[in-house]
Amino acid sequence: LGLGDLGTFGMGIPVGKLNLYAACAGIHPRKCLPLLLDVGTNNKTLLQDPLYTGLPQPRVRGKEYDEFLDEVLLALHATFPGILIQFEDFGNTTAFALLERYRNQICTFNDD
Repeated sequence: LGLGDLGTFGMGIPVGKLNLYAACAGIHPRKCLPLLLDVGTNNKTLLQDPLYTGLPQPRVRGKEYDEFLDEVLLALHATFPGILIQFEDFGNTTAFALLERYRNQICTFNDD
């Protein structure tokens, strides 16, 4: 959609997509779970907003980010064998690296 960094306020996008999967593809809504991995935001307006619901810090990147995602994604895969994980609004650079890293371990896709 090209909406930019919405931080936690962007959660409506994956929820809306799950509604489409249920309505158009017949996937039962109880088989879908949107997860938000809050690693901060680089949106200066959100960082200054006292009502912002996310972490009020610049987005984590690098080794700390990679280790966090490894922990979460591998735990999801271990807990829910056969899980399909859709990366939403990760940005092309990040999304391609994630798809490459997990392609032989976890069923993943990014529709951006």
